[in-house]
Amino acid sequence: MKVYTSEKLAEADGKPGCSALVAVDGKVYDVSTSEKWAGGIHMRRHRAGANLSIDIDSAPHGREVLERVELVGTFDETLREAPPGIRGEIERWLNKHPFFRRHPHPAFVHVPVGLAVVFPVFQIGGLVFQSAGTEWAAFCCLLMSVLAVPAAIATGYFTWWINYEAKDFPTVRMKRHLAWVSLVLGILLVLLRSVIIVDPLNFHDVYVIAYLAGILALAALISYVGFLGGTLTFPYERD
Repeated sequence: MKVYTSEKLAEADGKPGCSALVAVDGKVYDVSTSEKWAGGIHMRRHRAGANLSIDIDSAPHGREVLERVELVGTFDETLREAPPGIRGEIERWLNKHPFFRRHPHPAFVHVPVGLAVVFPVFQIGGLVFQSAGTEWAAFCCLLMSVLAVPAAIATGYFTWWINYEAKDFPTVRMKRHLAWVSLVLGILLVLLRSVIIVDPLNFHDVYVIAYLAGILALAALISYVGFLGGTLTFPYERD
């Protein structure tokens, strides 16, 4: 039985020269012969070439009406038509292994996001309690976070290319810019702590104050980049 992607299903919209197909509960039905689907439109509301699994729940009839039309295939909205070239080869591979379509970037980006919450707390704790061990733990967390950012950026660009066809829009643009700013700021902070700061526990040292302010700014930047990514995965509407 043929497997239909969203793109292939959309082509069967019932317009002249096209069959009229609809998807319900993962199955694809041919409604071309039904008078109620003339021109690919049903009850002046529902259009062929779409997934109507939710719409049918509010219809005055049940799913039993689908027994009157031909079942022609199955529907998988996670599959995509593969474009030509190397991107097409990657798309075909991802269609077979959908785990890698979205998982790598969230897995990598959670490392710097998680550490960004930790290293300011350790740094402030080290300063308040004059604990060299706590301050060193803060620096190690900062270093690991900065080292993790390039992998997060690389997988982010890959996800943007594969899932959004590298189309530019405000949220992605902001994520890209802030990610690079975070990387540059993180590198500068590591160099500041490693090369310039002599006594990292001296709160009266202007470099220590700048370092602490930079850490707080970096934590905010990385957290906000993670928040923007979350709005793409879990969209929400403001009241």
